Amino acid sequence: MRHRLLSVILTLLSLHCLADEPNSFPIIADILHTELYDAERFRDIHKAGFNACLCRCKTNEDVKNVLDVAKPHDIKLIIFCHPIMRHPQDIVPIIKDHPSMWQYYLADEPTMKRKEELQEIQQRIARYDKDARCYINLLPNSGKQVLQSIGVDSYPEYLQAFSTIKQPQISYDFYPVQGKVVRDDKWYPILEDIRRESLRTGRPFWAYVLCVPHHNYPMPTIGHLRLQCYINLAYGAQGIQYFSYSTPAPYGQYDFHDGPLLRDGSKGRTYDLVKKMNAELKPVASLFWQSTVTSIEHRKCPNGEVLVSHFKKEDKRYTCFVNKSAEKDVTVLLRPNDYEARIRKDLTTENVNPFYVLSAGDIVILKEK
Repeated sequence: MRHRLLSVILTLLSLHCLADEPNSFPIIADILHTELYDAERFRDIHKAGFNACLCRCKTNEDVKNVLDVAKPHDIKLIIFCHPIMRHPQDIVPIIKDHPSMWQYYLADEPTMKRKEELQEIQQRIARYDKDARCYINLLPNSGKQVLQSIGVDSYPEYLQAFSTIKQPQISYDFYPVQGKVVRDDKWYPILEDIRRESLRTGRPFWAYVLCVPHHNYPMPTIGHLRLQCYINLAYGAQGIQYFSYSTPAPYGQYDFHDGPLLRDGSKGRTYDLVKKMNAELKPVASLFWQSTVTSIEHRKCPNGEVLVSHFKKEDKRYTCFVNKSAEKDVTVLLRPNDYEARIRKDLTTENVNPFYVLSAGDIVILKEK
């Protein structure tokens, strides 16, 4: 009888844990503002292939409303709201068990000056939700001047400092495509540091993809989105976030325009592009979800360069090749006998060819023998 009771309790606990998480690889829309919280917007978010959304709320009533609106569309929410951080006792006990509630958004790109403050906020929220998941998105390492503004001597120092704050993942942003140039010199060192910190802490990392043009960041193409999604997956990312699903108001040199959702609530030119990318990404990401990247290398090809990632999932091993160009095709030469099968993007299999021509940012995945 005791064993049967224990089994029931464990089953209920496991179901509770599952209910708190997206039921697949997180594909996250950032960010939705209060005035856009309605059933139509969340229906469009779901249709575009997202299973989670970052929402900015002004009041506790906004928080309760958006949780209820998101629920029928199976969208988990990461919520930013000043009242939550200042007076969590007023709202956290009410929302912590809501089916749509996922994480509490604490900060975007904080410097070291905010570390103690954010740690205190996390602890304050945890008094009213002992299982609270808190979210902080970290700055990228864009050079010595940025590190000085952050208040550190090195990027790993910054990552390790914020790892002392309880969070379920490490989140970072960096947008590599400017004009027709991929900023390889900065992006890959950042990814190496992020991956190293992820392995050190045992926390998965999430990465951002840019889908709203502004300043010298161009109107995205499918190649731009593939490059960002697949390179991050190849490094081991366990969540993909899109900045920004809703088009921010322009300020200074940041002339944001043509995001998937425009400021008047209508769909922008990139909505269908993002929807197409997510339809392709979803099955591919499911293969990488809860996998372990064992090694990474950068390899030259006759007409370009690819990132090669070796990863394992359960008892199976895979190799993927990602075209590092955002504009040009690359040809990958292989020895078919080294592999058991090619895994297509819909996860069906086929025989391995001696070469593959990958379009900009594209991926080919092979199952190892």
